[in-house]
Amino acid sequence: MLSIFSRVFLVSIFLPVVCVVAGIAQDTASTVASRTDRAAPATAEIGEKQPREDTTNHRRELKRFEVGVHGTIMFQSDFEAADVVYHRAGFDYAVINDRRYESGFGGRFTYNINRNLAVEAEVNYTPGTRTLSELFMAGESTNVPFSGGEKTQLLFGAKYGFRSKRFGVFAKARPGLIHFRAFPYVVDKFIVYQNGQPYDMLVLSSEKPATFFNMDVGGVFEYYPSKRTLIRFDIGDTIIHYNAQPPRDVNPTFTRHNLQMNLGFGFRF
Repeated sequence: MLSIFSRVFLVSIFLPVVCVVAGIAQDTASTVASRTDRAAPATAEIGEKQPREDTTNHRRELKRFEVGVHGTIMFQSDFEAADVVYHRAGFDYAVINDRRYESGFGGRFTYNINRNLAVEAEVNYTPGTRTLSELFMAGESTNVPFSGGEKTQLLFGAKYGFRSKRFGVFAKARPGLIHFRAFPYVVDKFIVYQNGQPYDMLVLSSEKPATFFNMDVGGVFEYYPSKRTLIRFDIGDTIIHYNAQPPRDVNPTFTRHNLQMNLGFGFRF
């Protein structure tokens, strides 16, 4: 039996494929209907006044491809595995619950199937603050929360919504991966007992590279200054599934929700 996470992962992977097939079918049907409508007046009697062809669609011809760059900011929930271990063991006094925000930059490629549906791929990079290892090597204080180091995010998915001549509003669902250069994992834990009951706990942590599944769900607002340019604003919930790292007997699996926003500029062609 597949776990709930596995089912969500499979659905998120196949959703863009289903959207592409459905969009192509819809686009094909619209094209056939349009050709039929244009061909119909040819059977009219000679001398009969022909209806004027609607050129609106030609004036608003959809640009199939988009390439853009943007700045991104993520308000991250606490991702330290040690805090999860403390919390699940009942030692909440030791939980730091560190929340931070990190900014970076990224790029995006979009293919518009029709005026409502598109598929796209995006990559984001956040330089991040220095890792504890870097602080230690520099002789600086390491009495700070783990930063996770640089992070690279890859997303691929679909957006669906409404598009006018000047504006577009869409909902998006984009699964992918996020890589931490220095993810804080648990090396070992020690429980102190008093009168046969857990009294205190010591958790040892370190840093290492790790990659996790993430899912971006949210909304998109677009403004089209001209036929070939756009300004885009994204806001969404980036859901990161932190699977247990080795040694798995002490490292937990957990999920965190993170607010992420992008603002950027792009070209349409």
